[in-house]
Amino acid sequence: MQSVFILLTAIIIARLPLCPPRFHPTQLLNILFSAIAHKVNNAKRSHQQQYIAGNLAMITMLGLILIIAAVIQFIVIEPILFEFVLLLCLLQWEKIHLPDVDLGNLEKQTIITQIQSRTLRDLDQLSLLGLHKTSIENLCLRNSYQWFGVIFWYASMGIWAAIIYRIIQLMAHNWNSKLPTNHHFGRAPALILDWLSTPTHLLLGCTLRGLQRSTSSLSTLKTQANQWHHFSSGFLLASFAYSLAVQLGGPRKYQGVMNRFCQLGHTEKVQRDDIQRAQQKLTFALCVWLCFITAIYLLIAIS
Repeated sequence: MQSVFILLTAIIIARLPLCPPRFHPTQLLNILFSAIAHKVNNAKRSHQQQYIAGNLAMITMLGLILIIAAVIQFIVIEPILFEFVLLLCLLQWEKIHLPDVDLGNLEKQTIITQIQSRTLRDLDQLSLLGLHKTSIENLCLRNSYQWFGVIFWYASMGIWAAIIYRIIQLMAHNWNSKLPTNHHFGRAPALILDWLSTPTHLLLGCTLRGLQRSTSSLSTLKTQANQWHHFSSGFLLASFAYSLAVQLGGPRKYQGVMNRFCQLGHTEKVQRDDIQRAQQKLTFALCVWLCFITAIYLLIAIS
């Protein structure tokens, strides 16, 4: 039960507003990975050379960080303290703070300020409805990557699996392959992240499906997920859309280029209050996960 105690304690502390997001420990890795890409990713090289450079940068940085973590583990006498501190640094919960009243354009700027660094989408030309939809999608995906993914890999394979997963996720975020300059350089971490995040997306999608306000068949979710660019993230967003009884997805613009994505969920448009409901749903899904994980560990301990 030591792992459950570490996990629950780290989650409780990580959810407290102790430090602003810009001071989160992972910001150091964001700065490091951005500097590595600026130094190594040369647009004048061929696509194959960029791809090889990205692979070498990923392997080198992953190995270096794991060595540093191993040294820290050797120095720290208590393994429980090592796992607790590392897990606390890996977890990062995203949320949106809205004004108490609808302030129109001022609210638009408030939302843009909070999610600008989390997404590649062009936000300035979006309507308030479009920003509300983007906020919900961002909350769902980012918390799946940065919170539920860490919990899944820690609970199933331990702290080292959680560390490797989070490092890959940060690399994929900073070397986003959706950007033309990183299309080949960041392809390897993006592919690995897709594979590592698939179990989390599917499990979280099934959890959210159980919290739906209206029913939806698995075949409907599968159909919509197949129309998305990644099945697992499409399944997660479709489940979340049905859980909130709203419509997500649709066209979006990246660096001035419009990309067409399918509609997910219902036909009901997203409202301002749906952002708060989305955060409550994700929190409730977290409670369901923790209860399930604790029950499994108890059964293992008893047997």
